[in-house]
Amino acid sequence: MEYRRLGRTGLEVSELGFGAWEIGWTRPEEGDEVGRLLNRALDLGINFIDSSAAYRWSEELIAKYVGHRRDEFFFATKCGSGRVLQPDGEWVQTLDYSAKAIMPQIDRSLQRLKTDYIDIIQLHSPGLDDVAFGDGLEGLKRAQEQGKVRFISLSADGDAARKAVEIGEYDTLQLTYNVLEQEPAEIIAAAREKDMGIIVKVPIANALYEKPRSEAGNTVLWDRAQTILSPECVGDLPRVEAALRWLLCDENVHTMIVGTTNLDHFEANVAAVERRRLSDEMLADMKARFEQAVAGND
Repeated sequence: MEYRRLGRTGLEVSELGFGAWEIGWTRPEEGDEVGRLLNRALDLGINFIDSSAAYRWSEELIAKYVGHRRDEFFFATKCGSGRVLQPDGEWVQTLDYSAKAIMPQIDRSLQRLKTDYIDIIQLHSPGLDDVAFGDGLEGLKRAQEQGKVRFISLSADGDAARKAVEIGEYDTLQLTYNVLEQEPAEIIAAAREKDMGIIVKVPIANALYEKPRSEAGNTVLWDRAQTILSPECVGDLPRVEAALRWLLCDENVHTMIVGTTNLDHFEANVAAVERRRLSDEMLADMKARFEQAVAGND
């Protein structure tokens, strides 16, 4: 596993991170398989785990199974968007990016994680108005001043991400970026000008290209995949591997978070990353095919 400096945080993070959304659907008392997966991730050199207050039991599972290895990984979680377990067993979604609302969320995350600090706290998918006019950033700063968090960030796309870069007070930015969705490259370039760390979510585009078009959800991206990840371009490389290694070739990307509950899939992802760069010829072909696919949709 190789590591990259996460912008101005100075943290040396593994190029492949672990996204903890999927594990959050597992109850802690039924999480032994999740425990094996998390410990295996650390054993293989993964040192960046990303979760959220909205990911059900995710934070509790991380505390239960790798809390004793806290000094081996950096922990990033999110606030503003949350889920609260009701007495009847149902989870209720909450959305509130105000400082008043997120401070208790940060405290709850600390309690769930059984730790006294969070490495990176992120506003979770705020809208443009939340970033431009809300006081959530002040809440993050307050938590930082109190020593509860080390660095402040947000997970956002589009105009909200652009505004956050313009504000310039967030240490890192998490956004969607992958071989099928290359448009955010301009946001990433602007963020890097300010030495923000870049955390990529949805790095394999949810592997929608492994499904029939009718089940892919986003048919535009599915169609792009038929061109960009075609055998004529990537040869016999598995498409997930091609997508991961394409991101590795972008020096502006510091870590990419992939979530799974399948240990075999996870180990295959690690092996793919360890095979490093794609050839310059393949990269050039993928770029040309992306531009062709985008032009065909205009």
